[in-house]
Amino acid sequence: MRTNRTVLATALVAVMLMAGCNRDAETPPAGAGIDTPPDAAEPAAPVVEPPEPAMDETVTDETVAPEEAAPFDVATVAVSDTALGEWPYVTAPDGYAFESARTLDLSQVPFWTGQVLQPVEGKVFEARIRAVGEKSHSRFEVLKRFDQALTELGAQKITTSEIPDDVIRDQLPKDFGVEFNAGAGGYYRGQEVSTYVLRRSDRVVWYKIYSDGSDGSVLIAESEDVPVTSS
Repeated sequence: MRTNRTVLATALVAVMLMAGCNRDAETPPAGAGIDTPPDAAEPAAPVVEPPEPAMDETVTDETVAPEEAAPFDVATVAVSDTALGEWPYVTAPDGYAFESARTLDLSQVPFWTGQVLQPVEGKVFEARIRAVGEKSHSRFEVLKRFDQALTELGAQKITTSEIPDDVIRDQLPKDFGVEFNAGAGGYYRGQEVSTYVLRRSDRVVWYKIYSDGSDGSVLIAESEDVPVTSS
């Protein structure tokens, strides 16, 4: 009986040893059988876009308007006491004559100051300038003779320049060239005009002189508004 138990025990131990060996053979060592690339790259880090600059959300209710040109200060012109003679105080140069001349006892016309078309109210004279007889019109001669005459009266030239298109469009009175057809030369695109101011103790006289290669014109306004002495 004891021999049978011994044989049975030995057999059980043998079975257990065989089972253990089978399990060891079936279980691969750690990492065995896994196909891992030798130099597998690590996952790339996500790209972080730089933040966009913050927009200026400041809102202003006020719109800055362009600065408007100031009117010409006639008080800056020296007072002249030179004898004037008869209205309009100038005549056409020798060899030239005023044509289509007229005087309005009261009207308002603009004068180019180099900055704005400044309206002047008062007595107004306008005329064309034409060469007489066989004489040929000279733009240079007409402008020079009027400059000499007005300087002798004590007038001051404040500009010789073209009037910009936007000024003509925005500031020239409607139908000005129709109403003052004889004296409107210089108030059109591409034309150069000269403006003079003659200041007296009791009045201010404005002169517009224009001349091109074929004729010219004058526009004169006398205002009795006495300017305040400039500081």
